[in-house]
Amino acid sequence: MTCLTDMVMFRSACVLLLALLVAMPAGAQSQTPVGVWLHANKRIQIEIAPCGDRLCAKIVWFKWPNDAQGLPLVDLKNTDPSLRSRPLLGLTVLRDLRRTGENTWEGGKIYNPDDGVDYQAEMSIEKNGALRVRAYLLIPLFGHTLVWTRIR
Repeated sequence: MTCLTDMVMFRSACVLLLALLVAMPAGAQSQTPVGVWLHANKRIQIEIAPCGDRLCAKIVWFKWPNDAQGLPLVDLKNTDPSLRSRPLLGLTVLRDLRRTGENTWEGGKIYNPDDGVDYQAEMSIEKNGALRVRAYLLIPLFGHTLVWTRIR
């Protein structure tokens, strides 16, 4: 009889634990930026993935993937002339972000193909699930924040 009682108590404890985990509010769980995000300009999708112990991201979709001549977009404004012919689709644009808090990452770089410049980068996930990406020179005060929306 004791073995049966122990089994019932164990099952009850497992059901209670599962119910508590399911009922936990989404804000209490650590969120991850890993996935595909729609850029604030709604013309680009970026996929964030682990790169070792850091995060990086590449361009995986363009609303208009070709230039006026019908050729795939290239890194035309890169400050390094030898890189100006590389395709933008698949280009790594975010790198070296390290987790610094529950929903924050810092110490990275973000490349802007629109001006060919690398900026310092940090990002955080808001309570509503949006991703805030801050790009800046020198200090975050001198920067620009973009809000990306999760696609998947």
